[in-house]
Amino acid sequence: MSSAPLRISLAGGGTDLPSYARRFGGSVLGSAIDLRVTVVGHTGSAGHGIRACLDSCAHSQAPDAQINPFAREVLRRHWDGSPLRLASFGDVPGGSGLGSSAAFCVALLAGMSRQPLSPEQLAGAAGDIETRSLGRPVGRQDPYLSAYGGMRQLYFDRSGGVEVEDVEVDAETIRRLDDELLLFFTGTVRDAGEMLAAQNARVVHGDRDTQWRLHEIKELTTVARKALTEGDTVSLGNLLGRHWELKCGLGTGVSLPSVDRAYRDALAAGATGGKLLGAGGGGFLLLHAPAHALDDVRAAVTAHDFTERVFRMSARGADVMRCP
Repeated sequence: MSSAPLRISLAGGGTDLPSYARRFGGSVLGSAIDLRVTVVGHTGSAGHGIRACLDSCAHSQAPDAQINPFAREVLRRHWDGSPLRLASFGDVPGGSGLGSSAAFCVALLAGMSRQPLSPEQLAGAAGDIETRSLGRPVGRQDPYLSAYGGMRQLYFDRSGGVEVEDVEVDAETIRRLDDELLLFFTGTVRDAGEMLAAQNARVVHGDRDTQWRLHEIKELTTVARKALTEGDTVSLGNLLGRHWELKCGLGTGVSLPSVDRAYRDALAAGATGGKLLGAGGGGFLLLHAPAHALDDVRAAVTAHDFTERVFRMSARGADVMRCP
């Protein structure tokens, strides 16, 4: 049984896309959370081939027949052909902006590998599967935050390398973040690759406004890290709001009218800022609210039929438990 955490991105999202990072260098500040994706594998059972309950069920003799593309690529690399049963379970729907595809890939890689893999190896292999094998125009923050766990700042250099730094945040600030950061499911899911394709194309073609917005978003990682290390959660909330303003200009589908209405009401109720996680277009809305405004903000957002999902920051990365 292997599992890997989902993540929240606090600043820098979008600058990890290769189209930007290979030209300017990218940086993302984010954290693993205690919501996870779990994969259970069983070998030696009767029958042949793979019995998988992933996004949908399939019974096949070969990895190529697997419907889930991440499972297909991991099995191509690590399945030895012996009878295998797989099942996966997630704490949130796929396509909701918390990096569930990457967490699934990291967890499956950790469970299928014959030798233990380091967080760097897991993240690198999962990122390679998504961007190279599957050709998705996405960045690499998700597998790194999932494999390592904890609060991290990631640097994506022009050569394609990734540097991972631990961000030291004191226990009291983490406790306040657990209380003051609110997560709401908008009821809409989307494919991150499709959402990011347009942004990717604009960067490739040198669109100046897109580049400027991504430069500004990257600069927010430095300011957000300073706010975290100083325990200034209100400033962090303001930065989330500034990030969202910049991000909304990256494409017409980044936000939705229902999200805009809920976000305006959250701010009126006392939230300091927030943003849709991941590529946008639906998924989860992350908000910061100071302690005195928490109840009012919750009431304002749930009035739009958004569902709160309680979570906490987590230092736990990917892990594996094997039965004899």
